[in-house]
Amino acid sequence: MDDRLHVYSSGATAPPLQKIAKEFQARFKTKVDFTIGKATDLISQITKTKEGDVLSCGAEYILDDAAEKGLIVRNTTRSVGYRRSVILVQKGNPKKIASLGDLTKDGMRIGIATEGCLVGVWDDVCSKAGLTDNIRRNIAAFADGCGAVMALIHKDKVDAIFGWNAFGRIWPKTSEIIEIPDELQVYRSTGVAVIEYSKNKELARRFVDFLTSREGRKAYSDYGWIHT
Repeated sequence: MDDRLHVYSSGATAPPLQKIAKEFQARFKTKVDFTIGKATDLISQITKTKEGDVLSCGAEYILDDAAEKGLIVRNTTRSVGYRRSVILVQKGNPKKIASLGDLTKDGMRIGIATEGCLVGVWDDVCSKAGLTDNIRRNIAAFADGCGAVMALIHKDKVDAIFGWNAFGRIWPKTSEIIEIPDELQVYRSTGVAVIEYSKNKELARRFVDFLTSREGRKAYSDYGWIHT
């Protein structure tokens, strides 16, 4: 059997996963290859090619979709940690945004994601604060995933986005975090699972176990993931 794994990962969950994979390769004398992209594209590719060993996505509902399609071994799904919602602004915070309320000001440009793990997060946060209408009128750009919504910040297309705390660790040179009050925050789990078509399920399960070990969780924590 080929001691090689093919891991599919959504873009914004990949950095800690790739770091852990290097340690796994060294320890178990194996090779881990990656396909990184939007979750919807990954699921479409797995459906078409019927290959792969491990899938990692930034929200449980994405893995639910994969499970419904029969793409993952359901009893192998594990959570590697949680990310919490924050506001992200450009480095230096040129608009001096300090709170959710500042996003309601005239002329503010807000970016939101309409695909991937951030779907509906702005609604969840703003509904708790009673600011839905005030925030919606300032939504200026839509993005089809985590990387794309961060690109709105990088390219100065918006003044702020709704994102995850881990983004500040992944893109520290271009962004800053504005915290949301605890009672308004949204948490979502990053899950991993063995792909149904894996030809080496034993090694894939070992990789999932490694991701959720103390060593693996520390790597995720270093990138901002939260563990209970």
